[in-house]
Amino acid sequence: MNWSLLNQTETRWGFAISPEQQEQMDAYLQYLYEANEAMNLTRVPQEEAVGRHLLDSLAYAAAGQPPRKARLIDVGTGAGLPGIPLQIAFPSLRMTLLDSHGNTVEFLNGVCLKLGLETVRCIQARAEDFARQPLEREGYDWVVARAVAKVPVLIELLIPLIKGGGFAIANRSQGEQPALLNSEKGAKLLGAKMAIHEVAFEAEQGEVTRLIAKYRKAFKTPRAYPRPWATILKQPLGEESG
Repeated sequence: MNWSLLNQTETRWGFAISPEQQEQMDAYLQYLYEANEAMNLTRVPQEEAVGRHLLDSLAYAAAGQPPRKARLIDVGTGAGLPGIPLQIAFPSLRMTLLDSHGNTVEFLNGVCLKLGLETVRCIQARAEDFARQPLEREGYDWVVARAVAKVPVLIELLIPLIKGGGFAIANRSQGEQPALLNSEKGAKLLGAKMAIHEVAFEAEQGEVTRLIAKYRKAFKTPRAYPRPWATILKQPLGEESG
């Protein structure tokens, strides 16, 4: 794997990855690909993992780093992306990794134990249910997700979890810019204002450009949201009929 790719975070994004943090990320990827033989956690070839997994996860901090000791939740985390690379890069974070699958959460607990990530919680729950728990709703400084759902669906899962002044952050391809722009109306309904940042980095396959959409919480999300999952899918915010 091309570990020199991690050096660009300091010049491009303003934060450096230490040799010790690189060792942790290496251990994470080794554990991921060992488990992947049985669990099908990722389709990304291991030789492309530094760019497509680690840098794509760290890109969430390209348009602004999380505050120290920020409370952060990774919704639909799957193999722990982007949450685990962000936790390693910013060790003061108080991270929650949320996934609906029990075997995935078991894997994540093993990863955190192996890497000594003692401040990380691994929770099995559906996002639309978790966002209605009083101690979790509007309780996070940062809410992130990677490849969980289309943008109009995603914002309804993420924004109810943000505290006032906090951010929900989505990492999307350039081709999804129209969907991001169309999500602005739904985001306002949920209490957030959107800004889009274009970031680029070198990966194994060449330069990659991503759109980092940051939804800042301006006022409380109405209690009706998030709606039941079937309703979210049938009538995504901003795509209402009539």
